[in-house]
Formats: sequence, structure tokens, C-alpha cells
Amino acid sequence: MDASMPAILAFGFHDRKSPRHRSVCEELANDGGTVLECHTDVRGFFNKCRDLRKKFRALAPNADTVLVPFPGHFLMPIAWAMTRRPRKKLIFDAFVSLYDTDVGDRRRFSRWRPRAWTLWAADWLSMHLADEVLIDTEAHRRFLIEKFHLNPARVRAVYLQARNDLFYPIRNHKSEIRDRFEVFFYGTVIPLQGIEYILDAARILEERSAPVHFSMVGSEKLKRMVEESGRKNIAAGAFVPMEKLPDMIRSADLCLGIFGTSGKARRVIPHKVVDAIACGVHVLTADTPAIRERYANCPLVHLTRPGDAGEIAAAILRILKRP
Repeated sequence: MDASMPAILAFGFHDRKSPRHRSVCEELANDGGTVLECHTDVRGFFNKCRDLRKKFRALAPNADTVLVPFPGHFLMPIAWAMTRRPRKKLIFDAFVSLYDTDVGDRRRFSRWRPRAWTLWAADWLSMHLADEVLIDTEAHRRFLIEKFHLNPARVRAVYLQARNDLFYPIRNHKSEIRDRFEVFFYGTVIPLQGIEYILDAARILEERSAPVHFSMVGSEKLKRMVEESGRKNIAAGAFVPMEKLPDMIRSADLCLGIFGTSGKARRVIPHKVVDAIACGVHVLTADTPAIRERYANCPLVHLTRPGDAGEIAAAILRILKRP
């Protein structure tokens, strides 16, 4: 490591290969920092904390900044305590609000339940302990500032980037001649995705005998939902490793983004949209402030009204008929 370069410790139990962590590290490297990993894989939260403290003591003299990557909300009090003496800058990549995810989007808990209060407190405390909070879009940034009363100068949007070692275009990749339009979706069954609207759009297209075929992968629950729907124009699969996704994306004529109607759905740009664009494949997704702030003028991005299966079906037919 160049001794003249400021070092940043990535302190946590994050996925070091995830697109989000790589995106944040690239952003900080562009700021002039070198990221060192202070990472643990041990089981159990308290065991993780002990292991991280031990590794931190060995690496801390080489760093003047500590980054707590996502998911790190519950690590922030420890990181804050360890960056007081000697004082180091503390950056928190929140990426999502725990409260917004489980209470606002997934509705796992009522806002009046103690669990919901705990999540709100974890969000508030972790973000207020940080010298700088990172989030994925400007729309999300504005939400956090208002919801948790944060100083705008201390919140920065860092867009998610596709892994360029996996997601890239290949010219003439679709060599086979097909008599149907292939639509691809990958994701999980959470409200943000709007799976029910995709399945209903597939029903509409099937009833119209449209030459459209869907491939959907992501989870066993998704696979069961597709099978229970009885749609003959959908092939469904469970989990697919990230390394297999690029070829599946590039083999499609169109990829699908998200179509949920929650507040969170309006504030995020999902992996699947970023990955499809990186592969040079057209993508259809809900028209939201977050999508518009980054992709308003992208010719590969097609927008439709959230939560409207009829509009999704109509948009697919319009894209199908394009030259």
C-alpha cells in the first residue's frame, strides 16, 4: 500500500463480492482512498464483534477512515466507539432503511409494534453516529434526510454499478432464430418486485395469444407462485448464482425490473435494471423518480405505470413491435 494514500477500513461481515460493496469501494477509491478489508466470517453476532475488534486493532494504524458496509446497522455503535481515539472518520453505507424495508415495504410489522420501533431506532442511531451516510439514489437520500432528520451535507448518493467482470454486452450473442419474444426476470417475492403484476401481465398476453414467453428465476417461493398461476407462457426456476445471470440476461429480448407501488419501490434502482443495461439488453420497469434521475434518457430503458398489469402487457407488445 502507498503510504501517501489515505486508507479506509471496510469494517463488517459484508459480502465482499457484492455489486453494492464494489460500487462503494470504487466511489471511495475515486475520492483518493485505498480500501482495506477488516472482515469477519465467524458465526454469531457477538463472535463477529470480538473478531472484528481484534482485526481492527491490527489494521487501525494504517487507516484514517472506517467504512461500515451494508448490512452494518447494528455494528455502528461498536465502530463509533472504536473511531473516537484516535479520531477517524466514520462512513456508513446504509443502502436501505431497516424500518422502511420491513414496516413500509414488506409490512412484516405494524408501525405500532415494538419491533418496528426497534428498527426505527436502529436506523436513526446508526445514521446519526456516522460522519457520512451513503445511500443508493437521490430519491432515497431525500427520504432519509426527512425521515431521520439528517444533515443533508452528511448524506451522499452512490449509485449501484454492475459488476463489469460479469455484466457486459456481447455482440450477436442471440444467434438462434426464435418465433417468440423472450422476457426475463430474476428476483424474489417481496412487494417491491410486484410479482403479481408480472404474472397478471403474462395472463393477459397468453389470452391474446401473443408470441411472448417469460423466464423467471430467483427463489423456490417464486417458482411455486408461477406453477400455481397455471401460466403456460412462463418457465420458472429457483435460485441462480450470480455468475449464471449474465448469459440469461443476454439471451433475452427484454428484461423486467420492478413494478411494486410502495414508497421504497419509488426510491430505489434495482440490481436487475443496472445489470440488464450493462449487458446491453432492453429493460422494462416502473416509472419512478429514482429511475428517472439516472436513466431518463437511456434508450434501453422503457417505463410503465407501477402496479398496472395491463400497462405492463401493453408495453411488452410495443417493445416487441419495435424494429
